[in-house]
Amino acid sequence: MNKKLLGILLMTLAMFCLSVNDIIYKNLTINFPVWEAIFFRAFSGSIISIILVYRSGITSIKTKKPIRHFVRAFSAVGCVVLYIFGIKYLLLSENIAIAHSAPIIAALLAVPILGEKIGIHRILSIVLGFVGVLIIVRPGTDLFQLKALLPIGSAFFMAAVYLSTRSLMNTETSTSIVFYYSFSLLFTSIIFFPADFIIPDVFNLTLALSLGLMGSFGHYFMSQAARHADVSVTSPFEYTSFIFVGFMGYLFFNEIPSNSVVIGAILIIISGIYIAYRERKNDYKNIQ
Repeated sequence: MNKKLLGILLMTLAMFCLSVNDIIYKNLTINFPVWEAIFFRAFSGSIISIILVYRSGITSIKTKKPIRHFVRAFSAVGCVVLYIFGIKYLLLSENIAIAHSAPIIAALLAVPILGEKIGIHRILSIVLGFVGVLIIVRPGTDLFQLKALLPIGSAFFMAAVYLSTRSLMNTETSTSIVFYYSFSLLFTSIIFFPADFIIPDVFNLTLALSLGLMGSFGHYFMSQAARHADVSVTSPFEYTSFIFVGFMGYLFFNEIPSNSVVIGAILIIISGIYIAYRERKNDYKNIQ
């Protein structure tokens, strides 16, 4: 199979797995405390990370950059926690659209943090993306909700994850990144373990424990997609999650996104894809 096509299929499969997770989160947070859902995600994910370490060897989690792992792991924790709270209080389509502004925020933060130069093309893309966010959030109107800040906060943490991951991938293993994140999330979920914990029945327990499995599959397929094809090829298909979440949100929860969500999402998608294209083009120039 053509490597580009394989990369596209793997990225689409990854987005499907993560979209299924969103639906499971939504179902669980209707009937259970949010921190309980987070705990089960962390618990099942930690088991999978231990299995990965067992297969890769204990040396796979040795690190030369403990502080950067700390920053990356707890940025990921902040991203996941705020995202799940957003799932509880917002429409699935609203939450995922706003959260997908993370690459746009990362492009902006890369200037002061990584010292990257910013050109007119990136500026216009960033502005376009934030216009999309404003259309969805609608600040200054009666439709604005403070809860809409949850996925915005999640996107900022995700941007920090993007930037910190760049500085880790040169020397650290994927197993170590997954391991430290999983146990950081588990540690946090234990601290905030809900006093109103509800013992789930077999069905909901199965759903809860599947969160770590589906999440791990999603991130594995994403890493494999990056291995087989350039980011500029696969990144547009990251936005297939809008289609999956939109369809499943309607199917299971009868959620219908508003026109403002659709328009805002389209602008965010265009912005994100163009930023990825420009970064790929700049990388190509740098190696000439």
